[in-house]
Amino acid sequence: MKLNKINDRIWVSSFEEERDRPALGYIRGDKYSLAVDAGHSKEHVEEFYSLLKEAELPLPELTVMTHWHWDHTFGMFAINELSLAEKRTEEHLQKLMMEWDDESEDRLKAMDEHIALEYKDQSMQVVGADVVFGDEISLDLGGIKVQCLHTESPHTDDSVLILLPEERVLFFGDCISGEYPEWIVDIERMKLLITKLEELDFDLAIGGHWEPESKRELVERLKEENGLSL
Repeated sequence: MKLNKINDRIWVSSFEEERDRPALGYIRGDKYSLAVDAGHSKEHVEEFYSLLKEAELPLPELTVMTHWHWDHTFGMFAINELSLAEKRTEEHLQKLMMEWDDESEDRLKAMDEHIALEYKDQSMQVVGADVVFGDEISLDLGGIKVQCLHTESPHTDDSVLILLPEERVLFFGDCISGEYPEWIVDIERMKLLITKLEELDFDLAIGGHWEPESKRELVERLKEENGLSL
């Protein structure tokens, strides 16, 4: 894993295909720091924090989730201080916790080889968020504002966009993907997502499993891949 500097306020870790680890974002404010997503596991969190320490960056006091999937939330129990999740994300996590039994970990490992590899030498632990918000929340980290916005998406019903207006940067998690595990894209939801992206004012887009790209590149790619007119 590497930590890449976007500018003096924003860093992002590299993503990894082998264990399906998403990129984790880091935003440094004058008063507080915020991480985007909690990662796949405790080990993922610890590696991310080690990189932050090497860069002499304070550990995040806040960590916000882009959606409920395991590779973005199963590290929540190991993060520093407070976690934040949109109400739909929290509902998914609470449902998963209620249904959890002695066989759950084995079922998840059998479901996906990436999960099995991530948890070869670790145990899973699922927790809910410390702070739950509805639809959207605005945060002032000191010198930089963060807007967390629920959006329609073909990936999950709880997808959240993380917009940094002053920096003109958007973290979008996995919202551009189809629904797991078949990865089928609901075109109507994709259209709504593209409309949302076009309405937002940003220059750089950072996703969970893709290299950063410009707003124009992202929108044009989504239209082309889904057979929508440019």
